[in-house]
Amino acid sequence: MSDVLDTETGDDDAIFVKRKHRHMEEAAGLNLTAMMDVMTILLVYLIKVYADSPENITLNDDLRAPKSTAPDPVVPAVRVMISKSAIVVDDKPVLQIKNGEIVTKDPANQYAPLDTALRKRVDDLRAIALRTHGPDFDGILMVVADEDTPYGLLTGVLSVAGRAQFTSYRLTVQHK
Repeated sequence: MSDVLDTETGDDDAIFVKRKHRHMEEAAGLNLTAMMDVMTILLVYLIKVYADSPENITLNDDLRAPKSTAPDPVVPAVRVMISKSAIVVDDKPVLQIKNGEIVTKDPANQYAPLDTALRKRVDDLRAIALRTHGPDFDGILMVVADEDTPYGLLTGVLSVAGRAQFTSYRLTVQHK
């Protein structure tokens, strides 16, 4: 459409009406792509927040935390669960346990899968912090252990965690 005078009517107001009408047609539709982007970002955020929530610890007959009157709140951290049957890092089984001992074919390297899983988690957290310009890896490990976990097994897990650059430990307990 040209910006010249409308020759049929001799009225240049017709040009402005046509321009305004064309502009309204373009702006009338919703931008579905942008709305889907926003919804996807919100969904990912909510899933991440819910999945990392420290209150989402499922206790059962295989995992009973000891009772305590400690008032400290649970803070988000990498979670290692030591039950009667397995050691789990962030909901992924790493080692199998039977009668309080790790089931392995190589007793000299019995904690190697746990070491690998913790180091990978540290690398993932550092990469996320680098990409998002968020806070760096804080080195906090939340340990959820069964109340009957042998002391040697617990100290073995903490030793491996220390080598994987976890510097602070939080032992989870139940309120009485």
